[in-house]
Amino acid sequence: MTINQLFFGLMIFLFMGCNHRADSKSHQHETGSSDASKETGTTTLTLNAGKKWKLDAPTRENIKLIREAFEKAEPTSPDYTTLAADLQAKSNKLVSECRMSGKDHDMLHIWLTGYLSSLKEMNSNDLVDQEAGFHKIDSQLRIFDQYFE
Repeated sequence: MTINQLFFGLMIFLFMGCNHRADSKSHQHETGSSDASKETGTTTLTLNAGKKWKLDAPTRENIKLIREAFEKAEPTSPDYTTLAADLQAKSNKLVSECRMSGKDHDMLHIWLTGYLSSLKEMNSNDLVDQEAGFHKIDSQLRIFDQYFE
């Protein structure tokens, strides 16, 4: 399976939504800023009354794994293809283990939309796009730190 097939599979999974069972409650997990927009009235990240949004333990751990993989990349000449595949696998795990709900979840999805777009760019076969995606992911991880604890 190619990286592009994995990416498009993840995107279909995200847009179609997935049903999770958490604490005996059904949880509909969908992506896209439209759902978050309905709930929060915004499609941009905002703080929670001046405070960072809270994450559940599995989400926090999966973001940590994504960050660690990104930070291990050789800064002067990273192997974009290998890194993109690793980040894609870790992102798939993040999505599949999502159990969050409410506004924290909605804000996470707003961030996730930008991150996945950057990852898609890094998954390109074009070196210029890969490099641009790499730098955008770096920016997305910095943005994440500003809005989530």
